[in-house]
Amino acid sequence: MDRQQYHQRLFIAATFWNLTFAIVFLTLSRIDLNYFLMFGLTIPNTLLWFDSFMGLVFAFGLGFYFVSKDMRENHGLIQIACFEKSWVFLVAVIWFRLGTASIWVLLFASVDLIFSLLFIEDLLAIRKLS
Repeated sequence: MDRQQYHQRLFIAATFWNLTFAIVFLTLSRIDLNYFLMFGLTIPNTLLWFDSFMGLVFAFGLGFYFVSKDMRENHGLIQIACFEKSWVFLVAVIWFRLGTASIWVLLFASVDLIFSLLFIEDLLAIRKLS
């Protein structure tokens, strides 16, 4: 598989991960907040921060779709995505260590860490081609 095809598949996979995650969690929060207790999460009485976070997850998902279209463009968005994905993992590790997030949260966040590492590798490889 050539670099362009790899790049496109990587960012399409990230698109589906983010969009699915955001839609499922936004939908579950509207049905019953007790679903989150399964994951060891307590959502505050106000959904302001949760909705804001899921909106950003969705927005990044759309951004990944745009990045997938052309590997020569949007390098800044890839850099921001590397930070965002690493940050989500770091926050999950901290909350897990504090005992306020379950192993499930850490496992979901580990997917973001994997995407972050793959994004870094892809960006470095693209820059070598230029």
